[in-house]
Amino acid sequence: MLWKRISQQKLLRAKPSIGKDRKFTKIMQVSGHPSAWTSQRKPKRKFLNIAKHRIRVVKKQKMEGVNGVDERVDPMDWISELPESIIHYILSFLRCPKDVARISVLSKKWRHIWASFLTFNFDQKSFQAQGAEQNENFKDFIENSLSTRLEPMFGIQKFRLYMTSFNLKLAPHMNRWISAATAKNVKELEIHVGVKQKRYYSLPQTVLTAKTITSLKLYGCRLDICSDIKLAHLRELSIKKVCINVHIIQSLIGSCPLIEDLRLIHCSGLEYLHVSALLKLNRIEVHECHGLKWVEVVIPNLQTFWYHGKGSMPCKINLAACGNLKTLTLKDTDMTDELFQEQIIKFSDLEDLVLKECNTLQRITILSQKLKRLALLRCEKLEEANIDAPNLLSFEYTGDKIPFSSMIVSSLHEVKLYFQSTRKNQDIILFNMLQKFLGKFDQSKVLKLVLQEDKNVIIYEELKEIQLFPFTELKLDIIKSSRTLKEHVDSLLRMCHPKTLSIVSSSGSKFLKFLHEEIMDREGTPNCCRYYTRKCWRHYLENVEIEESEGVENRISSWNPWLNPSPTLQKSTTFTLNWRSNEQ
Repeated sequence: MLWKRISQQKLLRAKPSIGKDRKFTKIMQVSGHPSAWTSQRKPKRKFLNIAKHRIRVVKKQKMEGVNGVDERVDPMDWISELPESIIHYILSFLRCPKDVARISVLSKKWRHIWASFLTFNFDQKSFQAQGAEQNENFKDFIENSLSTRLEPMFGIQKFRLYMTSFNLKLAPHMNRWISAATAKNVKELEIHVGVKQKRYYSLPQTVLTAKTITSLKLYGCRLDICSDIKLAHLRELSIKKVCINVHIIQSLIGSCPLIEDLRLIHCSGLEYLHVSALLKLNRIEVHECHGLKWVEVVIPNLQTFWYHGKGSMPCKINLAACGNLKTLTLKDTDMTDELFQEQIIKFSDLEDLVLKECNTLQRITILSQKLKRLALLRCEKLEEANIDAPNLLSFEYTGDKIPFSSMIVSSLHEVKLYFQSTRKNQDIILFNMLQKFLGKFDQSKVLKLVLQEDKNVIIYEELKEIQLFPFTELKLDIIKSSRTLKEHVDSLLRMCHPKTLSIVSSSGSKFLKFLHEEIMDREGTPNCCRYYTRKCWRHYLENVEIEESEGVENRISSWNPWLNPSPTLQKSTTFTLNWRSNEQ
């Protein structure tokens, strides 16, 4: 009898929690390091209610006996038993600071965890009131939080202040809050102040002399020239919607010897940017900085460079000294063919190249043994492209013609093509070029073709002998891996909600079986996205009709008369999908 009672207690301890608690417990399984959490989506504000529910369940289970015997069972409170560093990591995903503060009422341990939480996140958007009342409530909340938690702390990990717009009356309080954070050795500082009527918040000088800051993100602030900048440990600098000039940026760069990541986004007042002598710098991003005319980077160890320009503001870019570059993204530049060839040939280690809306390029040649990803997007004047990249894995192209004179791409795993015919009588020409282009791929690799026209999608599990006829707008994806194909279809169902999904395959297709199970055997009320704001496609799919046939031509041509499948592919399965509104 004693053995039976002990066994029942063990079973009760091992029994998984039910309802909402089961999902949360599964998500919160400890994996040994906080970085393992990055693949999970951010929890919503339901975290507080779930935690309270967990406490109630624990108390209730403690008072219950086994088979009527007056015994207490102490099940493990998995959330509270997590290491404090992991609980802090979970709390950092809560967007509303009030929710973090409410955690402290759960128990003494949670009160201690909240008090030791080294992140301060003050977001004015979380306060529902408007105007003066919102400003006052927001100010009082920050004052109370800092007065109760800041004093016993020696250091702060992160301080984030998000103001929807600049308010002159709150400026002195903002200066005091930010100065208090820098006095407590803050490491990550983020200040976001909405710009209103071209009025900018003037950043306190204490920020530029804070030796402990490793990450500084500024939005809508005004930086005054300061000769005493002491950001010796800064590794990440992001400046957005800020009025700066050459002297300010040079002073900042010259005072940050350890900087690794530099980003200038929608800034104004900067005519030229010269970056050199930063041995640790491996990433530079410049996005639509009004008035910028010249960019020169002399960083031999630079790994990543992004430039997004504005069509009305031509800008010269010189990266010739960046011989170790691995990722290059250029959007809307006036780079000539000669300058492009002169610089691209020096990037022997380049692995990722994206050219987007570079409308001055007409004829280019890309020769690379290490290039793995190439994207040519809406380069309207591109007439000829010669590509010799035997190790290229991913290729993406968007345009109204096929400019590829020669392609040596024997290792391709994935191809994304988007064609939009804008000229009269161009359909036949484009069709012939596309047919020839598809012939460049090694058919023995059993490549898969995903074709999308309007709200209809067709998937060919084999690329052999596919015949295409003229079209006006078409998206094609050529995929090698079955696993990648499953991920692609899941993304497609989530993003575009197609009307029909047709599969042309052999009778024993494993992918068709998988897709049938995913679509037809889904739950009536899916609980896969219980804790997420944005639901997956399963929540909106209302009804499905399925039709199978051995002769594929008639069914598929009913919505696309220009497709003629290969006679060697015997089976066609078409899912007709009815979707409910996303708002429901």
